[in-house]
Amino acid sequence: MNNQQRVERHGRTVVVGVDGSTGNRSALRYAAEEAAGLGGRVDVVHVVPDYLPISPLVPLTPEDLSETATAILRSALASLEEIAPDAEAEGHLRHGTRAVQLAQAAEEAALLVVGRDDRPLLERLLSGDVTAGVCARASVPVAQVPAGWEPTSGGTVLVGVKSPQHAGELLAEAFAVAHRRGARLVVLHAWRLPSVYDDIIEVRVDLDSWQEEATIEMEALVRDWRVVYPDVPVEIRVVHDRAAHALVEQSQDADVIVLVRREHGVPAAAHLGSTARTVLRSARCPVRVVPPTGTPEVPVLLESEGHLVR
Repeated sequence: MNNQQRVERHGRTVVVGVDGSTGNRSALRYAAEEAAGLGGRVDVVHVVPDYLPISPLVPLTPEDLSETATAILRSALASLEEIAPDAEAEGHLRHGTRAVQLAQAAEEAALLVVGRDDRPLLERLLSGDVTAGVCARASVPVAQVPAGWEPTSGGTVLVGVKSPQHAGELLAEAFAVAHRRGARLVVLHAWRLPSVYDDIIEVRVDLDSWQEEATIEMEALVRDWRVVYPDVPVEIRVVHDRAAHALVEQSQDADVIVLVRREHGVPAAAHLGSTARTVLRSARCPVRVVPPTGTPEVPVLLESEGHLVR
């Protein structure tokens, strides 16, 4: 399913998850910007835990959780109204596991937005990384927004392309985002083996020739998309580096990074792969993770009729 088909099927709603943390404001700002670009509304969702800590010293009741949840949701809606007074918005409370409930809430949406979980790694491992869980489960693109993010006009969309597999849905999202933002698109392809093996490759392979061949392959992948989005300037970058490191380094000059989720792996969070996990944890800009659809997305230009078929 390409970007246009997804919008038609899921509507133009942007779902944003809030938890009462300081990072919510950046996620709300990003969600409002995306909804404005799509011409849709913002659904603000807070998930109430479906468990109660058992302690005689700190007794809690379901009513206590409900009151807190309502306050968090009201505060988020008030912040959204301050950020984007003209945005159409609705608030929703759900109960259960955060990652599961947020993914389900966005099933009929165009995009799911979450803030970055900046807790220490050990704490995230013990209690669960909500962002990783959402990105692994969601059937729509997920945008993770770091705290303190501010919107910019124009700028750069950075998309990491590893291979032709799933490049269709990945480039469909990246070109559409760049088009809406009035931004240029940087297509990054990076590879580097562990040092001992990489040294052998460098001795046996002409890296300049390899870079030229890889550039030709990347150009072939974007050729048809240039026709669909002639207003989007495209730059191909081929670098001899580990993909995660290259993407994090170049995130300093990007407005958003677009990645595709792996389509296999157990448990669910393993679908992300090590590169996506590293980029989600360390990127300086919002990161969009696109679910794999398994269907190639190559637009076709019917010259005789003068329109595009996807």
